Amino acid sequence: MSRRRAILVAIVAIAVFVADRITKILVESNMPVGSSIDVAGPWIRISHVTNTGAAFGLLPERTTLLSILSVGAVFAIVFYYRRLARDSRLIAATLGMQLGGAIGNLVDRIGQGYVVDFVDVGLPGGPRFWSFNVADSSIVVGIIAVTVLLWWQERARGGPAAMSGTASLEPASSARPRE
Repeated sequence: MSRRRAILVAIVAIAVFVADRITKILVESNMPVGSSIDVAGPWIRISHVTNTGAAFGLLPERTTLLSILSVGAVFAIVFYYRRLARDSRLIAATLGMQLGGAIGNLVDRIGQGYVVDFVDVGLPGGPRFWSFNVADSSIVVGIIAVTVLLWWQERARGGPAAMSGTASLEPASSARPRE
């Protein structure tokens, strides 16, 4: 990965991490655990929730395992995607989103033994979906975006050659002319 792409990854990762930390600190400082505030009626609420499990409450009470998996995910993101991010600012940004989110939740797991979740979405008078936070959102959006971008890249190249890291999602004006 070029120095510019690495800087982009770092900037996005830091921005996600800082946004995640600030929002979690605000929730922890201003709301008791279990309390909720309606943001968009009963559809969207801010709810102070502690989550000892993985995303969506999977594997509760497995903090050590999840911490080890998070560290592994951070290394996998850095080493696997660096080849993919080499040719695309968009893919580099998705890498930064995933990296910042993974580190944000890892800091919570190591420091507190749980992750603070606070976005609570559900149906009025009906089921509530899983609570989540900025880190979770960044990870999920980053995974979906990189999947779409790689699919788009592969489709533009006409096959699986996109996995070789040679295709680009950059605007045509930044591409070198072919000979």
